[in-house]
Parts: sequence; structure tokens; C-alpha cells
Amino acid sequence: MSLFKKLTYRENYEAALEYLVSSETKHAPKFDLVNAPVALQELMQMAYMPRSEERSKWLNDFVKQCWEIPDGEAELLLAEDHLNAIRYVNRYLRKANEKLKQDGFLVVSFDTAAKRRLQFYSKYPKFIAGFLYFFDFIWHRVCPRLLLTRRFYYFCTSKVRKVFPRPEILGRLYYCGYDVVSEQYIHDRYCVIAQKRRSPDPEHHDYGLIVKLPRVGKGGKLFNVYKFRTMYAYSEYLQTYVYENNSLQTGGKFKDDYRITTWGRIMRKLWMDEWPMFFNILKCQMKLIGVRPLSEQYFNLYRPEVQQLRIKHKPGLLPPFYADMPETLDEIQESELRYCEAYEKHPLRTQLGYFGKIMKNIVIKRKTSN
Repeated sequence: MSLFKKLTYRENYEAALEYLVSSETKHAPKFDLVNAPVALQELMQMAYMPRSEERSKWLNDFVKQCWEIPDGEAELLLAEDHLNAIRYVNRYLRKANEKLKQDGFLVVSFDTAAKRRLQFYSKYPKFIAGFLYFFDFIWHRVCPRLLLTRRFYYFCTSKVRKVFPRPEILGRLYYCGYDVVSEQYIHDRYCVIAQKRRSPDPEHHDYGLIVKLPRVGKGGKLFNVYKFRTMYAYSEYLQTYVYENNSLQTGGKFKDDYRITTWGRIMRKLWMDEWPMFFNILKCQMKLIGVRPLSEQYFNLYRPEVQQLRIKHKPGLLPPFYADMPETLDEIQESELRYCEAYEKHPLRTQLGYFGKIMKNIVIKRKTSN
């Protein structure tokens, strides 16, 4: 049981909130306000002030003034409401993108899903809290996302109170053309400072069970790998952000990857998330044994000679990683080099040999994906 779960009893609310603040901002970047625009410095200074009528009036006036600036000229925008109460979040973030000049700042706030859970467990006895939280999860987090229940949800809900996991909001910001420069709790609400860097992504995003992830294939061409969703929605847009703020752990995966859901970790342990990749094999984009299909960001971490050798071959469902169990990025590259060189000399013998080693590590030694 995690420390957060142990703390989420009614008498431990303050301790649980303090733990939540430290854990959710563990890998958040630190933003130097000294070199920030004066308006942003003043806004954040007022945001840190204790809640009062004067503070609320100042913030409301600031919102009204900054949103009246013509499109493409605003240096700083403050969201008109917390994001949980905004029905069309992406549409709102795109509108802000149009308002801002290049490298302008957007400040948003929201209540995270973890805080929502804490509120239930601090208010009710444990059994009742679990029961109520389950139905709150279905109503405010699932129903607004499903086509069949979305209209019914908004018809029945007089005030929108959607629930967002922290990675989803961060991913939405990147999807809509921003880079996140700061994350922090101000009082008891999560606050994010984002900076406009580009136009919003034109690709449509959905919440489907199966996700399509762009990966580098044979010849260096990008293709979509099919996987069961194991991460929060929009997490795929956080690849670079997570790399810049999280270190790599043994095996080359991100350490403390907060994008992965609880169910996603279980699916990865059982290899269930990889099953849809058999469709990539049927489409002749991949083979059973081969180098791991990498994102462009991760592919660019490899040495040039390894990159050139990799793209001569189709990636595989079962990578040589599970035959050698390397621990560092350099060791992973050496493992893939040995596989590619052996495959070019003796294709069938190499495939059979690696298949045996991989099955031994997975079935007998229980080596699984993180």
C-alpha cells in the first residue's frame, strides 16, 4: 500500500494533501520568474496571496483585460475558470493559442484526479468513500468522454465538474501548441504555466482502447504501432517533456513514469498491451523478433551508426532486449548491434536463437515490461 493510500483517512487530510503536493510536483520544472515578463510576475505574486475578496477582484479584472487584447498580440493570458469547469477544454486552449503572441504565456489551474480522490476519502469513512468515489469516477471522468453518454452527462449536469489526471492536462497543453514551463500547487489547486511554441496539432485525438503511436520503421519511415492504451489520454504528447524532467532507469525506460495508469501497469506486466502489434506484423510493418520500435525522440538518443543499422531491418514484437537484459542505454545499443549483425549473417539461426533466449527470460525468469 502506498503512503498516499495510508494517509487518506479522515484524520490525515492535511498530511495526505502535503504528500500529494510533493509527489505530483516531484519532476515538475522550476521556472525563474525573475526573467519573466513583469505582468506574469505580478500575476503570480497575487496568486500566492491568501484568498480574499480583493485577490478575487484583482484576478477577475486581470482575466477580463487580457482576453480583450486582439488575437496574436497577448503576452499573457489567465484562464477564465479552472479547467474542470470548462466544457470544451481543447477548444479553449486553441482559442488562447490564437490570442497569444509567439512565446506568450498561458496560466491555467485545475483540480487533479488524485486530489478529487483525496476529497472523498477525507470526508467519508473508507468503505463509503470507496463506493462513492467509484460512481463519481464513472460519472465525471468516464461519461463526458464516451459518445453514447456525453450528451446525457451535460444535459444532467448543471455545472461541469469534469475530472482530469495531471498527465492529461499536460498532454492537452502540448497537443494545443504549448510547452509546460512550470507546475505547482497554489493553495490547494494545481497551477500550470505554459508557453506558446507552435500551432496546435491538427490530428484528432480520441479515448479509444487501442492507440496508434508513430514509430521509426525500416528505411527510417514512420508507421503507426498499435497498442492497448496503458497511459492517460494525451500522454503520448509528453514524450520529450518527461525525458527532460525524468531520468532513465535500468533498461532504458523513464523512471517514475506518471503517465502510466494503474491498469496500464498490470497490462504491461502481463504483456497484454503488446497484443495489437500482431496487426502490424500482418501488415508486414514488423516481424516477431527484431529491434524495439522507437519513437523519434527516443531514436534520436541512439548513436548514428546504430541508427543506420537499425533502419535496415523491420522492428520486432520481441526485441533482443529480452534476450540480453541490458541495463543502460549504451548496453541496449550494443545488444541491438549484436542482433542486427548476427541477423545479417544468419537470419534464420539468429531468429531461432533469440526466440529461445527471450522465451526463457519471459516465461521462466518472469522478465516483463515496466
